[in-house]
Amino acid sequence: MMNISSEITQKNPSYRLPNRRGERIKLAPHRMLPDPNDGEAVRRWLQERPRPWAIDLFCGTGGLSLGLEEAGFSVVAAVDLDPVSTETHAANIQSLTWTGDLADPSGFIHQLDEWGIEDVDLLAGGPPCQPFSRAGISKIGNLIRMENRRMLDDRADLWRSFFSMMDRLNPKAILFENVPDFAQAQGGTLLVALMQELKNREYRVYVEMLKAWQYRVPQHRSRLFVVGVAGGGKFEWPKPCTDQPTVGQAIGDLPVVPADTRSEAQVYGGPPSSALAKSLRKGLRGKEAQLIRDHVTRAVRPDDAQIYSQLHPGDTYLDIPEPSRRYRSDIFNDKYVRLSFDGLSRTITAHIAKDGYWYIHPKEDRTLSIREAARIQTFPDRFQFAGYPTNRYRQIGNAVPPMLASALGSSVKTALDDSSVQTVVRENRAGKKTYFRDSLIHWFKENKRDLPWRCSDLNPWQILLLEMCLHRTDTEQASQVMGELLSLGKTPDSFLDNLAVLEPLLDSLGLHGRSANIGAAAEFIRDGQSGRVPDNWQGLVAIPGVGDHIASAVLCFAFNRSCVIMDTNILRITRRVLGKDPKLSKWQLRLWLYELAGVKGADIQWNQALLDLGALVCTARVPKCGNCPVRPHCDTGLRR
Repeated sequence: MMNISSEITQKNPSYRLPNRRGERIKLAPHRMLPDPNDGEAVRRWLQERPRPWAIDLFCGTGGLSLGLEEAGFSVVAAVDLDPVSTETHAANIQSLTWTGDLADPSGFIHQLDEWGIEDVDLLAGGPPCQPFSRAGISKIGNLIRMENRRMLDDRADLWRSFFSMMDRLNPKAILFENVPDFAQAQGGTLLVALMQELKNREYRVYVEMLKAWQYRVPQHRSRLFVVGVAGGGKFEWPKPCTDQPTVGQAIGDLPVVPADTRSEAQVYGGPPSSALAKSLRKGLRGKEAQLIRDHVTRAVRPDDAQIYSQLHPGDTYLDIPEPSRRYRSDIFNDKYVRLSFDGLSRTITAHIAKDGYWYIHPKEDRTLSIREAARIQTFPDRFQFAGYPTNRYRQIGNAVPPMLASALGSSVKTALDDSSVQTVVRENRAGKKTYFRDSLIHWFKENKRDLPWRCSDLNPWQILLLEMCLHRTDTEQASQVMGELLSLGKTPDSFLDNLAVLEPLLDSLGLHGRSANIGAAAEFIRDGQSGRVPDNWQGLVAIPGVGDHIASAVLCFAFNRSCVIMDTNILRITRRVLGKDPKLSKWQLRLWLYELAGVKGADIQWNQALLDLGALVCTARVPKCGNCPVRPHCDTGLRR
């Protein structure tokens, strides 16, 4: 007997549900807000707003603003490009909300002048995360190679708007948030540049990756946070909760609704079933205390409904019987995920606006409702969302979970309440970095390796060629053939013209296929870049065969950019110097290297010195700690 789901799939391979957008919810601004065009009313309102004040950049729907409010901040202004998101923000947060593009922050700065907002205590927010997410970087690189996207993504520079706003508002603290992959974006150079900009403005900087579930948010969600406190002030990250929240605690008390529920207001089925649910119901008054809003669900295709019915809580696509699968299981192994009341949800992202396959209800054969997604993000039930259902899902997926934001806001407020300045600690740390760099550079000047290409006047293509050859290759072996390689392959054109001669030289370096990889890079630059090597991260990593290490090396050695190079030798040195756990994340080690590089940064001399130290002294098997110039600053060397 044929499986029903399989039969449906064969009969209706392109089955589609009717396209129904649902109701467009329109929200009025918060009742306590003044008319933003009435300057006198705005100034009176500002006088009544208690300190500390905050401004939320790239505010979206207001998850971060809501958390800051709950932590005791007055969010006096917020800005976002999306008018539907700012409609939601203005309705729920007692904040002057402006719609506009921060790629040019002058418009918002002018508006702040009109409102009379001259300074704030906290500048917070996070730019659009797509250019930095793992999926986004992969997609952008592929589009660049296919010539369907320009090399530079303007959104990747939106974080610089922070500094225009900082220079205008002179905040006592900043709170920056983004996806975890921001720490790796452009080889870590964006995070390093962000920290340097803050330090140049006399902020003490703290960086951490926080897991949302440790702060009462029932989902597998991690976010990168950067906190800067003016004048070297002390900041401590919020302490994690001991108990893990669950999906059931967040949504278990909501009324049961079927798929394709379009009613915007329903009656609660009973009292809150957990402490989390009780806290999410707070703030409702009068009739609203009896109603649940946004409990709207998508329609479900018959073939999807059949698959949902075969999934148990916690099951994924691989748990579906093979006859019922509509997609390849080797690629789409997590195409469907049924949540469990007893566990955490998968990260709620903006993708939930497109489909809900990752968020199938634990018991019902449908995907999460808008309100269920909002609750898993810890938005309270009093918080309403503007727009069509798709708009509302997207706003929720893009938001910072309010309970995580509240925990962070409380810690920042504590730092602002403590006026003590850690001047001595800051000076001591700066001194240690200076001594480390001075010791290393002094040793390097006396002991650096005499590598022929260091004295040569190489063009960017030759340096790219050199780095692709040296990657995972013995330096001495490369030295024997590098002169001829650089001479015959002086440009992408000459490299391709002389490939028959160069192939045996490249094969002698020990890794087969090296000539094919470099040939592909030469063709890419010749045909797609008019023979010019890109001078930016996105352009470099779009070149076939170029990754983090090679891109960083080219930016440093070819274009004289301060750039932390992360190869095996340098990672080994960093772990030994710091005495850190070998499982420490690469982005954290990169930040430590950036710290050790000192005021001059990770320039050419710094990177060459580290490479030589790893090759001559801090070797993998038998390090020569007795001859190490930085032993007094090395936790591992001091123990030997």
